[in-house]
Amino acid sequence: MSDRAPLLLAYLQEVRAHGGKMRPGRFDCALYAAEWVNRCTGRDLASEWRGTYRRLKDGRAKLRKAGFSGPADLAAAHLVEVQGWQHSQVGDVAAIEEEGETAFGIIGGAQIHVLSTAGLDYVNLDRAARIFRP
Repeated sequence: MSDRAPLLLAYLQEVRAHGGKMRPGRFDCALYAAEWVNRCTGRDLASEWRGTYRRLKDGRAKLRKAGFSGPADLAAAHLVEVQGWQHSQVGDVAAIEEEGETAFGIIGGAQIHVLSTAGLDYVNLDRAARIFRP
């Protein structure tokens, strides 16, 4: 596997340059992670979802209608799941559970780069509930 750190750094700089703020259906945490996967693999896992909802709850409803219990199950259907954050690598996608909802971020060492309404931020790596390798 090639070192994804330089590619991740370039992607994060691009996200910051565009404000890095979450916009449901256009650039939310799932689409942020999906764009990362696309850059790593050339596979656009979000092509059928992007732009089809304006509220996160509507996006989750679309996932359920498609047979997925949540965003992490969609990721698991397309990516290799890594068991335990201790085995994660830079560039892996982390699913973070908070208040009964799943958010995605990208692992950058000891932190997970996440989107927020204020912009790009990070949380500690041990917040990862599930990890997926692009």
